[in-house]
Amino acid sequence: MTGSSHPSHVRASWPYDERGSVLPLILVYLMIGLTAAYVLVAATSLSIERKRLLTLADAVALSASESFAAADVSFDGGDLTPVLDPSKVEERAIATLEELARASPGSVTLDSATTPDGVTAHVVITGSWSPPLAHALLPAGVELTVSSDARVVLT
Repeated sequence: MTGSSHPSHVRASWPYDERGSVLPLILVYLMIGLTAAYVLVAATSLSIERKRLLTLADAVALSASESFAAADVSFDGGDLTPVLDPSKVEERAIATLEELARASPGSVTLDSATTPDGVTAHVVITGSWSPPLAHALLPAGVELTVSSDARVVLT
C-alpha cells in the first residue's frame, strides 16, 4: 500500500518564526476600541449636558416672558400686546433659574436676561461640563453657553 511519503508528525519549516505576533495586534486593536468607546461616551455626555442646559434656558425664557402684569398690556389696533419690563424679565429669570438649578446638579449661571423688543425674553445661561473619566485625551472641562428666546402672544 502506497501512502503519503510525508509522515504526519513532520511540520513544515517556516523561514521566520511568527509565534506571538498576534498578541501585540490584539492589544493595539483593543486600545483603539477602548479609546473610541471612551470618546463616544464623552461625546454623548457632552451632548446630554448641552441639551439639559438648553431645556433649562427654554424654561427660564418662558418664565421670564410671562413676567408682565395685567397693567403692562397695551391695546394696539385691536390686539392685546404685553410690554415686558427688562428689570422684571431679569428678576423672574434669576428666580426661575435658582429654583430649577436646585433640582439639577452643576453650576449654572445666568449671563443675561433681556427683552430686545418688549415682547420677547432673551436668556443666555452658562454651565460647565467635564468628561465622565479624567483622561489626557480630552479636556478637563468645557464651558457651555446656550441661549433661548420666548415670545408672549395674547390671543
